Amino acid sequence: MYLDERSNVLLKEILRHPNISNAKLQEKFGLTRRQVDYSFQKVNQWLEEQAYPKIHRSANGRFVVEPDLFQLVEGTANGEEEDRYILSEKERASLIILMLSTSQEELSLNHFISELEVSKNTVLRDLKGVQAIFDTFGLEVHYSRMNGYQVCGDEWNQRSALIYAAGHIISSYNGEQLLRHFMQIEAARVEQIRDHLVAVEVQLNLTFIDNKMQILPYILESIFRRIRKGQRITTEFLIDFNELSDTQEYGAAKLLIEDEPYISETERLYISLQLLTSNVLPKNDLTNETSPRLKMAVAQVLSEFEKKACIQFVDKDSLLEKLFAHIKPAYYRIKYHLTTDYSLLDKIDQEFEAVHYIVKQSLKPLEKFIGTRIPENESIFITLFIGGHLIDTTERLQTRLKAVVVCPNGLSISRLMEKTLRSLFPEIFFYQAMSIREFERTNVRYDLIFSAVPLQSDKKIFLINQLMDEQERLELRRRVMRTVYMVGESGVSVEQLMRAVEKYADVQDKERLARALAECLTQPMNMTENLMDEKKQLIDLLQPEMIQRTKRVKDWQTAIQMASEPLLEKGAITEAYVDEMMRQHVTPAAHIVLRQTIAIPHAETEKGVKELGMSMLYIEEGLALESGGTLHFVVVIAAVDKNAHFQALLQLMELAGHKKTLKKIAQLEEPQIIHQTIQKFIVELEEKAK
Repeated sequence: MYLDERSNVLLKEILRHPNISNAKLQEKFGLTRRQVDYSFQKVNQWLEEQAYPKIHRSANGRFVVEPDLFQLVEGTANGEEEDRYILSEKERASLIILMLSTSQEELSLNHFISELEVSKNTVLRDLKGVQAIFDTFGLEVHYSRMNGYQVCGDEWNQRSALIYAAGHIISSYNGEQLLRHFMQIEAARVEQIRDHLVAVEVQLNLTFIDNKMQILPYILESIFRRIRKGQRITTEFLIDFNELSDTQEYGAAKLLIEDEPYISETERLYISLQLLTSNVLPKNDLTNETSPRLKMAVAQVLSEFEKKACIQFVDKDSLLEKLFAHIKPAYYRIKYHLTTDYSLLDKIDQEFEAVHYIVKQSLKPLEKFIGTRIPENESIFITLFIGGHLIDTTERLQTRLKAVVVCPNGLSISRLMEKTLRSLFPEIFFYQAMSIREFERTNVRYDLIFSAVPLQSDKKIFLINQLMDEQERLELRRRVMRTVYMVGESGVSVEQLMRAVEKYADVQDKERLARALAECLTQPMNMTENLMDEKKQLIDLLQPEMIQRTKRVKDWQTAIQMASEPLLEKGAITEAYVDEMMRQHVTPAAHIVLRQTIAIPHAETEKGVKELGMSMLYIEEGLALESGGTLHFVVVIAAVDKNAHFQALLQLMELAGHKKTLKKIAQLEEPQIIHQTIQKFIVELEEKAK
């Protein structure tokens, strides 16, 4: 039986002041009579279990305390107020776990009897309580005459049990004193580790909460002791420690382990994670046991994206493998709130804005698995993977020159290089950035190499800095255009333009003007028309002739047929495409209904799409949805590739959530006026985004 804190306090008060009345106890501790009586019953039950005489009440309500009980409180005979704390059964079990986990010698029953100052029978009962706790961690207590009491089981689980026990002890009365005594750790050692933690606070620019700063020295010292004794983590992590090397916590962890010579990379990772959270980390949270479930969550994200983006990935398995390889280290960054500096990727390229919007709408399976929201910078990384794959598999790009980007550094730098080059050279198709080893093994066909380090190749190589300023980007574009496309240059530089402008104008901000001129000189001159053609707006696709209105429809299949008629008449789709939509979408299921308002039936491009298009049908009486409510809007989507319809789809998603505009459209009869209403909505949407 455990003696809870309230009962413990009342017992000590009665032993110090046997003549205290029930009413006085209620007043002093803010308790009701019922609460005092209940605790009094628990105290007597506990005393009986500990082989002590019970406390009785006299006729006048005073407490009758047997002399044997006064040994439970130190100094009462001398009138001193210093207590001898009465450990509860649970506290004794935690202290036994602590002794088993940190002791430098073999432990016998007498060790526990002596340290806990209880009887043999009490210790034997406590050991049963210890085993009950160990059962939750998959551990067992074994005894042998040669080695005494020992814990058997996985090292990760033993440490988890140790951390659990230490957390319980430190929250007890004089908890830190108990930890120091039962661990036999000097106060100077505790302060030494605390000094290291203060240095960590400075390096990470954070402040540990008080209870974390209080307990971490004991947890860390316990871990160091076990490592020194050869009791080491054998659990296989999902990633290598070096994959977290660009985090601030990586550097901060070095401050804690600099005096420990036998710390392996696995142990360093364990200590780093312990630095981030003093909670008990479940073993299966970070091992290969979790890997299949994590991969499944990533696959679900891709499926959600396909549904919401109205596409099907080409070579989806390849994308899944690449994205999963990225998500494994990202799992740690996200779950434990690592403070990696990704400020260089604080926003997404305009090219991928629509992709990013849909990615963020598709992340729920991964967020549910990890147990926390995916931060913006991590969602940008996922967008770069998916957007890059969409570009890789777009057939129209096959006629463009292809280039590889080689970077020996971490993910953030390589992705930034790739991002910069894509923006600088839209006329070139870039594969996703590779490491040197990946480049040496690759079998992709390429024409150019952009690399941060010299490489051996018979292809044209452009050596570049990993982070380029405006002038370096300008020079690189000139060099590539001259070498690859044989395009001459006028010889005009930013400096020459600045001198000409300053000669005839008063320049208020020379630095910003220089940057603007550099950007103008680095802009590709021959790609504007093609890029604009790829980014169709919703109002470009939903022209008045693509908008219809009807009183009612017989059923959902009829709605698809009627909504498809403008695209059929235009020749944008075939009858086979309509049949395929009806086959795939037997009902207006939730995954094709945007925000419970606009259904978007669609099928694969190869099923009969001739050109990019959308057509809208408004049904006055509506159709019943499976999830409840009524569907009034049906927009058929015909996508020619993986990118061209994204901007329009993003705007359609926003429209689906704008009830005021939809209500207005529902009241309009003329397609021309409906088109103007949508146009006004898009303009207002773009104004808000500025």
